[in-house]
Amino acid sequence: MYSLARLKKLLWFDAIAATVAATGIFFLKDLMQPYLGLPSALLSGMGFTALVFALYGFHLLMRKITSKRWIQILIYGNATYAIFCLVLSLYFLFKIPWIGIVYLWIDTAIVETLSYIEWKTTKHFF
Repeated sequence: MYSLARLKKLLWFDAIAATVAATGIFFLKDLMQPYLGLPSALLSGMGFTALVFALYGFHLLMRKITSKRWIQILIYGNATYAIFCLVLSLYFLFKIPWIGIVYLWIDTAIVETLSYIEWKTTKHFF
């Protein structure tokens, strides 16, 4: 059930999702910012972070040998980013529109779920 093929699929999903997130933020930032209420610089930082995750995910996919340590870096990075988004949602809880809070919660849920699934797969694979 837990195989290299499943791990590769997760890495592809992670890299593509991060690419879509970064692209969406960069192209729609000016449109989204008034509705989300988040500072433009913060959205840019989140987009840049998603781009770094995308590049790292594609880097992992291009490597011939998959190392547990390299994948753990991605997992811990995802978990840290999810915690960061959750902390941001608490910081901005009464300062921005509810849609901005929901955006941060959805971002948290997606990234943390992906981190958890990757962790479980890696735990059984290595």
